[in-house]
Amino acid sequence: MKLLILYFIVSVTVVAAKEIGVRTYAGYDVLSVRADSPSQFELLKQLVLNEELDFWTSPKYQDVTDIMVSPEQKDLIIALFSSHGMKWSVKISDVGRIIRDQKTENSLLESETKMTWTAYHRYTEIVKWLESISTNPLVTLTVIGKSSEAREIHQVQISSGRKENGELKPAIFIDALFHAREWVSGASATWIINEIISNPTKYESILSKFDFFIVPMVNPDGYEFSHTSQRFWRKTRSKNSGSSCYGCDPNRNFAFHFGGEGTSSNPCSEVYKGENAFSEPETAAVSVAIKKLQSERVVHAYFTLHSYGQLWLLSWGYTRGAYPPDFAELLKWGKSSVEAIKGVHGQSYIAGQAADLLYGVGGASDDWAKNEGIKYVATLEVRDRGAYGFALPPSQIIPTAEEIWGGIQFLETTIN
Repeated sequence: MKLLILYFIVSVTVVAAKEIGVRTYAGYDVLSVRADSPSQFELLKQLVLNEELDFWTSPKYQDVTDIMVSPEQKDLIIALFSSHGMKWSVKISDVGRIIRDQKTENSLLESETKMTWTAYHRYTEIVKWLESISTNPLVTLTVIGKSSEAREIHQVQISSGRKENGELKPAIFIDALFHAREWVSGASATWIINEIISNPTKYESILSKFDFFIVPMVNPDGYEFSHTSQRFWRKTRSKNSGSSCYGCDPNRNFAFHFGGEGTSSNPCSEVYKGENAFSEPETAAVSVAIKKLQSERVVHAYFTLHSYGQLWLLSWGYTRGAYPPDFAELLKWGKSSVEAIKGVHGQSYIAGQAADLLYGVGGASDDWAKNEGIKYVATLEVRDRGAYGFALPPSQIIPTAEEIWGGIQFLETTIN
């Protein structure tokens, strides 16, 4: 099997399409492949480390995994799957067409004068909106760091003031857009900000218990690059010494099981872990912001928004079968939260230990946060299940944000 895999990797590297400038993704397909045996699952775990393949979902055992392939790669990978007896299908045909349709819809709905949630906005537009809401008495806007390309990383604090006894309220920390192509995660985060500050009376109860700290764009460089050059860019945009490949996977760059399962030391890999933990200014900024909060108050919960898959992922995620001592309590919370999500628009999410549902990932922000002592930690993989994948139409921003906000609000039941 190893020789066959090696032959595939060499072949696919030779034929891989290296588009110069703006990548159109014309003729690219997203394949869904099922791994029903341990050997088939192991094949996917090896392939995910290949720099030329773009896994849209993590390898899954006894479930389907989505992989985007170029026209040149398609026949080779289908032959590899067939040789291992794996069932596959085309989930999305001609990804380039999906992108063109999304751009058309986005351009028709995007407002030049105000922030909306019927379109995906660029970094500069979002920053202007964040600055405009900084005059709201509930809002404190701070810059927690700068990206590799010197873009500011903003944090929005939403607070109705201290407790009656003068103490600071526990914090709920939410971040988004770790991975540049997951546009709906950032749009959901800004929608949540707007929803709270536009309806303070409606949310008086939860604001009496918590202060919110929301970082809507952890990876602004990658996000901009996904708008201007490669729609499905995933990583940061830092320069890697000795390599022509840019960036690392920020969700492999945290100092907990750094370099563990599901990571790569190859700078060209989509899951490159970085030279060392917190090598990226973006991940360092998030970690420092959380540690600063912990020095001042209790951080009650940490949510990190990603797409896609409709999953509520719990620690530990670094390997299968590893659970924190309070896992039973957290699983009960997670299952109740996804029921709350379902009550909004009828969408089903699954709650469980991250590696059990997907596969092990070292250096992830959620496990790091849990290890730092935050009790309620979850990675929310939001819409959809793969019909559009990362190219979710802007018409689905608001319903996506509404349902995950419904799940997050269930946290209010966990505090006296």
